[in-house]
Amino acid sequence: MREAIGSYFLTGIVVTFVVLFTGYLCLSINMNKAYKVKNEIINIIQKNNGLNGEAVEQIKEYMDHIGYRTYGNCDSKEDGKAMITQGNRGLFCAKEMYVKYETSNNTKEQFPDSAYYQIKVFFSIDLPIVRNMFTFSIKGSTKKLYYPKLME
Repeated sequence: MREAIGSYFLTGIVVTFVVLFTGYLCLSINMNKAYKVKNEIINIIQKNNGLNGEAVEQIKEYMDHIGYRTYGNCDSKEDGKAMITQGNRGLFCAKEMYVKYETSNNTKEQFPDSAYYQIKVFFSIDLPIVRNMFTFSIKGSTKKLYYPKLME
C-alpha cells in the first residue's frame, strides 16, 4: 500500500512539472512571436511614413502570412485606436502622438510637423487543453516621423 501512495505522489509531481514546463514554453514562444510582430508593424509604419490605408493593408497581409491571431482590448484613451478588429477587440492598437516644438528665444525658426506612433500588440498563454488563460500586451513606439500621413 505504501508503494502505491508513493507512486501516486511522484506521478503528481511529474505531471505538475510537465504542465509548468509546457506553460513556460508556450509563453516564451508566443512572446517571441509578439515581439517579432511588433517590430514588423513599426517597420511598416516607418516605411510608409505613417499609419495610412496602405500601411494597414501591408500589416494585415503580414499577420495573415505568419498566422498571428491574438486579439486584445484597446482602451481608447490610453492605447489609441484598435486596428484590424474582430468584434470589439483589436489585433493591435495604434496611438498617434503629435510632437510640438516651442522656441525659447523668440526666433522665427520653423520646425516641421512630426509625430510618432505607439503600438500595442497582444500575446497569450495558449496551453493545449486549457486554451487561452491570460492575455498580455507588449508596447513599442516608432521613431519620430516628419510630415506623417494621418490615420484614417
